[in-house]
Amino acid sequence: MTDSAPQSPLPALSSLPPDELRRYATELGLELHEDYAPAKVLEAVRARQELLLELDRDAMLDIVVWARQPVRKSASKESLAKVIAGVQLANYDSLSTRGLFALARLRGLEAKPGDGANDLIDRLREHDGFWTTVRRKRRAMVGSLLTKLIDGKQPQGDNEYQFLPEEDGVAAERRTLKDAVVERGIVGGIAQKLRGAADDYIKIKLDEIEARIDAKLDQIDRRLGEWRDREVANRLRILRLTLMFTVLVALMSLGYNYVKTRVAEMPGASTTSNQP
Repeated sequence: MTDSAPQSPLPALSSLPPDELRRYATELGLELHEDYAPAKVLEAVRARQELLLELDRDAMLDIVVWARQPVRKSASKESLAKVIAGVQLANYDSLSTRGLFALARLRGLEAKPGDGANDLIDRLREHDGFWTTVRRKRRAMVGSLLTKLIDGKQPQGDNEYQFLPEEDGVAAERRTLKDAVVERGIVGGIAQKLRGAADDYIKIKLDEIEARIDAKLDQIDRRLGEWRDREVANRLRILRLTLMFTVLVALMSLGYNYVKTRVAEMPGASTTSNQP
């Protein structure tokens, strides 16, 4: 797969089952409503593929370096988009301007090449919303705490980002079975080739599982947020009704006392009460 072509050809997308097409769209970072028809999902996927053709690959690399996501420097735009879809950081001040532009476009925001960094940061933070920002900061704090507890304090010199080695990816793919057989023999060469293919398959499946888990966690957070909002609204409604009922009872009590006092002050009422 190269940068000039998506991983899946456009005609093949229409043959995907609806659930697989929706999962593929989610992996590319698309936010889809549950009532989207397959045709609309397909249209959104193709629009995202066209966007990937327009974006600068170096700008997308700036995003993964900023988010410290493990990728190879030769990774395709589609692979980078899938990695960027799972980025939860919110410290946009440390991201380059071209990275901010690419991130804004990938999140469906209006952005032009001439926009400044501050404007792009404001749009990204406005798009995140309050609760999303709180969740991302909470995850960042938990991740930082776990890193300190498990790995200890890291030296400043070891914090420089490094891309994954290319030997397991591009260089390994270019290495033919003939070369492996010449170096290790027939059995060893075939075993090495099969082992490399199995390792790549396992890595791909693990990445898919991790992406699905992240999607489920985001869905759970969204459902919990909706449930919390409904619960707060119901409690406020109950409090409002209780307050209205209390005020109504108080007004009725005041009215009753007022009428009782007026009746007691009438001349006929006092004469009637003094008769045996």
